[in-house]
Amino acid sequence: MLKQSTGPGYLDQIKNGATALTEAWDANPADSQNHAMLGHAEEWLYNGLGGINPDPTGPGFKKFFIHPQPQAGLASVDAEYHSIRGLIVSNWQQGATGLTLSVTVPVNTTATITIPTKNPAAVTESGAPAATAAGVISNTAQASALELVVGSGQYVFTAP
Repeated sequence: MLKQSTGPGYLDQIKNGATALTEAWDANPADSQNHAMLGHAEEWLYNGLGGINPDPTGPGFKKFFIHPQPQAGLASVDAEYHSIRGLIVSNWQQGATGLTLSVTVPVNTTATITIPTKNPAAVTESGAPAATAAGVISNTAQASALELVVGSGQYVFTAP
């Protein structure tokens, strides 16, 4: 929706002369030309691509999920969310050798991090095996991901 130059899409609105989000996807000049109805792309950026989501079992981001969604044609995402408990960061880069995911977990919180990979045993955190890295509370290998529950801190995961 962000890069789509034909309707419906934000780029299509700009192409049709809009300087703010319009009431309808076709940017019809007869409709409102400053309307927040369609203005939720920023949530998709940190929630979808960055993967920062609340865990209902830990209200107020006491617990949260980091489940990034790398996309073909997108080399990196830098996402952050200013929660009531502190700054949550999910930054990732993907290249020929795999995925690098940098995460910041605020003090007195925990995060369940899902790292997409076909080889969970090969995931590292700062060069050491991720499953046994400092700060990791538990780990679960899945067919296409490694799921880690971690405490407060900064982590750099690398996955093939």
